[in-house]
Amino acid sequence: MGMQIAEGITLIEGVGANSNCYLFECAGRVNVLVDTGTEDNFLRIKEHVKRIDVIVNTHCHYDHVGGNLLVKKEFEAKLLAHEADAPYISSGDVEHTCSSMFGKVLSGVKVDIVLKEGDVVLGTTGLEVVYTPGHSRGGICLYERNRRILFSGDTLFAHGGVGRTDLAGGDFGALLASIKKISLLDVEMILPGHGDCVLSHGSEYIRDVLNSIG
Repeated sequence: MGMQIAEGITLIEGVGANSNCYLFECAGRVNVLVDTGTEDNFLRIKEHVKRIDVIVNTHCHYDHVGGNLLVKKEFEAKLLAHEADAPYISSGDVEHTCSSMFGKVLSGVKVDIVLKEGDVVLGTTGLEVVYTPGHSRGGICLYERNRRILFSGDTLFAHGGVGRTDLAGGDFGALLASIKKISLLDVEMILPGHGDCVLSHGSEYIRDVLNSIG
């Protein structure tokens, strides 16, 4: 079901193989969907979302991007992803999207805008791109500086979890460096790709996770 996490931010909680999806509404100007889940998640998105202008994939794995084709077509949305993962999303690369793990074949979907470190999504929403490889080559977090909200993808989870690094493009050293990077941000809320959200004291939580794995 859709749940309002903060003003203008709705969580569509991941069920089964699906990632969490977040609708970020920017003062009626731009609606950003962070990840789509799998194609099986499409009807749940349609139930809770009336408008999507932009889809941002936090990384290329099927449980986060499998619904790209359906969502992009339905809402005529632009698709954004980091430059290191965009080729895998556009081509439907089996190895790097891990689609075979889910018994699926991913339809390649063109990435319209390629992101890099420091970009701000569309230059209007205030969602800053923080490049956080390790779980995949092109993993990103999105940071809203004003309210200190971090969309952490599969870089970091609640309850001490971090992204696995044994899949194609995974690298524990890179993941550790990514968590060190986000530990320098001023974070209150952490909205991860799976599971519960961290609703307060996010910076302290990230430092605790870093200490436990570093």
